[in-house]
Amino acid sequence: MAPLVFDIRHIQLLRKWGICGVLSGTLPTAAQQNVFLSVPLRLMLEDVLWLHHNNLADVKIIRQGGDKIMTGITRERGAKLSKLVEDRLNKSFEYQRKFKKDEHIEKLKKIGKINDETTAEELEQLNKSNNNDHLIESSLFIDIADTSMILEDINIESDGLSYDYIRDLLFKQYRQAGKMQTYFLYKALRDQGYVLSPGGRFGGKFIAYPGDPLRFHSHLTIQDAIDYHNEPIDLISMISGARLGTTVKKLWVIGGVEEQTNETHFFSVEWAGFG
Repeated sequence: MAPLVFDIRHIQLLRKWGICGVLSGTLPTAAQQNVFLSVPLRLMLEDVLWLHHNNLADVKIIRQGGDKIMTGITRERGAKLSKLVEDRLNKSFEYQRKFKKDEHIEKLKKIGKINDETTAEELEQLNKSNNNDHLIESSLFIDIADTSMILEDINIESDGLSYDYIRDLLFKQYRQAGKMQTYFLYKALRDQGYVLSPGGRFGGKFIAYPGDPLRFHSHLTIQDAIDYHNEPIDLISMISGARLGTTVKKLWVIGGVEEQTNETHFFSVEWAGFG
């Protein structure tokens, strides 16, 4: 289950709340090149749980598979959707043609080919001689919508689902039971003003930025929560993590949650002896 956001306005709003996600459109296997990607925005499960916990977003669960959704569309509804898409595409083409023609006219005025006294017939003749209409048609692009008209027709469950139910559903993909402690680490860092992103590139669960990732480099590489009172810490992982963190100028951080008090504790490790 991957939480996805398709609406650009929602993505802008999420960024104001410190949730940046990873753009995954067209190149999902090269998510590190997110400057070149588009919607949908893929969120971490912790992002969704934090939003739900703070009443900032509704969690909508789509239980139907894509094949069932498509087969459930009636012929009449399919024809209506097709007409809507065609009308929207034609309006987009009309806007593009007008914009490009106006832009071309301004360029012709700047180079002195035409002026305010040029007639429509003279301008049309000039366009034909330059094959301008053909060039405009070949440059038109199809504007892909970032919202779905199909999802409006299906029954999406959202209301009446308890926080515990949503939590269990979101985290059922975790390999071990009791992984809510990792969310508490996430929440504690968010409460301190950090912006978190997936940390797989740097050998961690999260990487933490002191602000918007467009303005700051990440400072921390956070691991999954552990029971540091009883669970042993693998020294090889600690050494390799600390050395990697020093190389990429990040602190290697482990943490855990006290079961009785729910207090969160963090420990940072650096590799000494370099530089």
